[in-house]
Amino acid sequence: MKRTIFIKNKDLKSCASCIHFLEDVSNYPYDGPSNNEKYGKCKMFGTQNVVSGSINLEYAVWCRQDVSKCGIDGKYHTSNSK
Repeated sequence: MKRTIFIKNKDLKSCASCIHFLEDVSNYPYDGPSNNEKYGKCKMFGTQNVVSGSINLEYAVWCRQDVSKCGIDGKYHTSNSK
């Protein structure tokens, strides 16, 4: 009996393969491995502080859940492959 595997979103573009994806990096030695799925950010979307000029980037997972941003289809995905 052949089993069929159903993997939701399998054919969608991954944030990890996009040039706009910024990996979560921690220098704190007790943090354990990076959790890019939860803490990776997108360089396409954020908010600039009008006083300091610093930019607060949005989490990639939030951008993929918002249709006005990248959405589930990865509207602004740009492959980082050469």
